[in-house]
Amino acid sequence: MENNKIKAVIFDLGRVLIDVDLTRGLYRYAGIDPEGDDVQVMEKFFKDPLFIGFGTGKIKPHEFHKKICQRMGIEMDFETFRQVWCDVFEPMDGMEALFNKIAERYPVGLLSDLDPLHWEYLRPRMPFLQKIKKPTLSFETGILKPHPDSYRIAAKNVGQEPQRCLFIDDRAINVEGAKKTGMQAVQFKGVGRLESDLEQMGILE
Repeated sequence: MENNKIKAVIFDLGRVLIDVDLTRGLYRYAGIDPEGDDVQVMEKFFKDPLFIGFGTGKIKPHEFHKKICQRMGIEMDFETFRQVWCDVFEPMDGMEALFNKIAERYPVGLLSDLDPLHWEYLRPRMPFLQKIKKPTLSFETGILKPHPDSYRIAAKNVGQEPQRCLFIDDRAINVEGAKKTGMQAVQFKGVGRLESDLEQMGILE
């Protein structure tokens, strides 16, 4: 891989920059044991029209709150829902330090399938995210990965052509989507593994 072509690094958010625990939040509140491990549960979310609608901005937060409560057979006011809905995140050990190291050398971007409540919650609590000047968020663009336009917008938002961007995501389907648009891409399989990959590519020394 020709590292001299890489002029910007674009990250996914959940399970890359920040860890996600789906046994918390709504499931814990409702006393429901989710079927399958976190990866299986997350894959169901990616295919669910309700979550797709919320993640692409077509369903607004108050409507989403109402529909989720109906689906799960629970009652809670919106502010309680907001807190419970966002109670799934925790730091990814070592990732902030690695991100900061990369941000010292390259423009950094964000390409995430994300809803407005999660972004509103995370941004002030994870100060390193402030280094991302123009994040590419699905609820603002209306586009989910691996649609080619999501990668093109993310590249534009870091001021580069796709071919000059490196994209990092935990899902293989999104990594392949990035490669199809001309980006260089690696699958996130842990902070240590990513650091090793970046060293081999010349991104880190």
